[in-house]
Amino acid sequence: MGGVGATAGAAPTGTAVLVMALLVTVTSSSLALTMAYLFRSGYPYQSTVLAAQQLVCTGFGVVAMQLMPEERAKLRISRSNYLTMLLPFTIVLSAKLFLQNKAVQYVSPAFYAMTGQLLPVGVTIAGFLTGSQRFKWSTVCAAAVVSVGGMLIKAGQMELSPFGFILTMSSLGLDVVRLLLMQYLLQPLKLTGIGMMLLSAPQQCILFCVNGVFTDVGAIARRMQLTEDEGGFGPEFLPIVATVCALAVGVVLFNLFFVKMTSAIISAICTPFKDLCTIIMSDLFVDPRTETPRAIAGFGLACTASFVYNVHDIYARRKEKEREEDEKKPLLEEE
Repeated sequence: MGGVGATAGAAPTGTAVLVMALLVTVTSSSLALTMAYLFRSGYPYQSTVLAAQQLVCTGFGVVAMQLMPEERAKLRISRSNYLTMLLPFTIVLSAKLFLQNKAVQYVSPAFYAMTGQLLPVGVTIAGFLTGSQRFKWSTVCAAAVVSVGGMLIKAGQMELSPFGFILTMSSLGLDVVRLLLMQYLLQPLKLTGIGMMLLSAPQQCILFCVNGVFTDVGAIARRMQLTEDEGGFGPEFLPIVATVCALAVGVVLFNLFFVKMTSAIISAICTPFKDLCTIIMSDLFVDPRTETPRAIAGFGLACTASFVYNVHDIYARRKEKEREEDEKKPLLEEE
């Protein structure tokens, strides 16, 4: 890992950033679509697969901590903060992941990716309700434009499962809560991305295992008694699960390097491309279909407004932080 540290000390080249952005985009989209393909192919065992995924991520986190002593030194959290700050975040995140992967069993992954652009609307409403966000017409206008895009996306769906739509919106709501908890509970802890994963992944694994006892174990046990012709497990099940776990490690690893190489602005720019990649790959391989002009227009509108919202928010936070630092400076410098 010494080579990595040396490389991290120098400014990354544009080619390196582009390659890493492509890796993050492709692995993130591939992970979401591989899981969607698995659950839509007659293996609706979300809790079991997510538990295996988090178990592998835990192992990866342990190895990463051993190889990166600078990250291990930052891994500090009290028992009280672990239970009162990290655990609530993990519960919400686990519920969000479960509903997200349950939703794509009933709706197209492309539709789910499109509705992800509505997140700024939920964040804006929640911010106003909790008083954490000051009223700004620019924010309201951006949220309104995103909402119009969301309505066009919904109207552009030829066929849409009502249950799948409810799961999708519920997952989106939990994502809003996740972001709020991250702001109020996790940011004060000053954990790094890899540290947060190492602390959160075991909790998620336990939660998914407990849920799997009620939702998956009985069905899996009965299915294991059947032959493939009778509806038992096919030979593709374990390789797909292994692929999911490998992609999960890839997503964590590539995002870790990507965050170190780039700024928050670059990360915000890449988000729409992740969703676009998911939509294209979903329509081609997972749920073959052609998006309606209304859905495409809605996604384009919501995506553009969401992107502008994210970039504006990042710049606003940066300016506010600079202003606070200026206010702390002494009026007269000591000679």
